[in-house]
Amino acid sequence: MLAMEATVDKAKELAAQRSLEFIQDGMVVGMGSGTTATHFIKLLGERVQQGLKVRGIPSSRASEDLARSLGIPVIDFHDATEIDVTIDGADEVTHKLDLIKGGGGALLREKIVASASKLFVVVADSRKLVERLGKFPLPVEVIQMAAPLVARKLEALGVKPTVRRNSSGGDYITDEGNLILDCACGQIDDPQKLAAEIRAIVGVVEHGLFLGMANIALIASDTDVKELTRS
Repeated sequence: MLAMEATVDKAKELAAQRSLEFIQDGMVVGMGSGTTATHFIKLLGERVQQGLKVRGIPSSRASEDLARSLGIPVIDFHDATEIDVTIDGADEVTHKLDLIKGGGGALLREKIVASASKLFVVVADSRKLVERLGKFPLPVEVIQMAAPLVARKLEALGVKPTVRRNSSGGDYITDEGNLILDCACGQIDDPQKLAAEIRAIVGVVEHGLFLGMANIALIASDTDVKELTRS
């Protein structure tokens, strides 16, 4: 088990290292969330300490705290409304570069940051590459008051929502004060249709289907990195 974890971590680090090739001096950089994005932020911090001039817009408080600790200048959309490159991970990636994201709980901010980006680069280990989305539970961020209503309507769509819990057993609360419903979907045959149906439910803030947003995916094993591009 420890050997497998080390192999996966090495793959994540390789993907993050490769993503630095897309970063140039003077850029506004979107900084994702999760384990692979954390590798990227640490590597970016090293480059900043060596003289690279960038400004970062983080997609979570955890990423913001890490970036600040490494000396990366952090800004928000009051300072820049367009991001040159965003580097972020994913829970599932198809060959068409459709994604499920939100396993770490930051899907709303992640989607906002991705939507403002000229180039959105996904970094992931090879376990995340799938033929069709749906094995990983689909996160749906919802207003707390509306959660029971949203859950009932999600069930009517044929998915099985469960309120996400934190490590102490209480409700997981997002950075924006919302709940997350993790939805067991099974194979998603029509992601666009499901995304539209979920977005139409009053009380839904955002969902973890990132469709047609990623430009490049860097998929890594522990020895090499494969680059996929969206046609």
